[in-house]
Amino acid sequence: MSEPSFVVQKVEWFQFRDTSGHAFFVMVSSLPNGFFTAVPCQPTMQRADHSLMALAQTPDEALAQLQSTLAGKTTEDLFPPPGGSQ
Repeated sequence: MSEPSFVVQKVEWFQFRDTSGHAFFVMVSSLPNGFFTAVPCQPTMQRADHSLMALAQTPDEALAQLQSTLAGKTTEDLFPPPGGSQ
């Protein structure tokens, strides 16, 4: 049997804010030797409109609320192209 071609690493994401309030992310990943890396990242992403945000007391409640909010919407509804519809 051949060796696995990929090393599996657990990754967690944290959001930091600079002193001006601008958000960036930190990716924390496990290494095969038992150590961890923490790397600041600025992934390319488009955030949905703030009105779609869910606010709750627990992560599970927030996700359940978000599912209700997003029901029936398409990806295009959530992330319209920059500058409006073409």
